[in-house]
Order: sequence, then structure tokens, then C-alpha cells
Amino acid sequence: MKCYIEKKNKVILSAIIEFIINENKANNTDIDDTITVVETDIKEVLNELDIKDFSFEYVKGLRNSLTFHNFKIMYKDKKILKVAIDKSDI
Repeated sequence: MKCYIEKKNKVILSAIIEFIINENKANNTDIDDTITVVETDIKEVLNELDIKDFSFEYVKGLRNSLTFHNFKIMYKDKKILKVAIDKSDI
């Protein structure tokens, strides 16, 4: 499976997690209580890393990082990531 090099991957993961946490704090959730992340939400970071064709499928460790922050993936494809708060531990 193709994935981003380790340094770029860590920066991308941090940007995704930061965006999700900020959206959750601001209560910017969809009608189904999910948070949707699209490529344009982290565009600034992708531009700095010179990534032209971004895909969530190439971000290594995404599921584990989200689980650590108490989120779970509801849907993921190349351009869209939908996560929800993992309420199974509550």
C-alpha cells in the first residue's frame, strides 16, 4: 500500500487531528453527529508539504491516531473522512 513518507505523514496526521478536535470543540458537527474532513480543510499543510494529489487512504496510522483521541472512522475514501466521537468507552 502506498503511503506518505514518515515526516510528511506525521504533519498530515497532526493537521487532521487538530482540525477534528477544533471542529468538535466548536460543535461543528453534521446532522448525524459526525465531523467531515475534506482535502481543502487541510490545504495549507498540504501546500507546505508540496502534496498535489492528496488521499486519506495514504495516511498511515490514521485509525490508531483517531482512536487515541477518542474518535472512530465512520467513512473514508480518497477525498472525504467522516469521524464520530467513540462513545463505546462512555
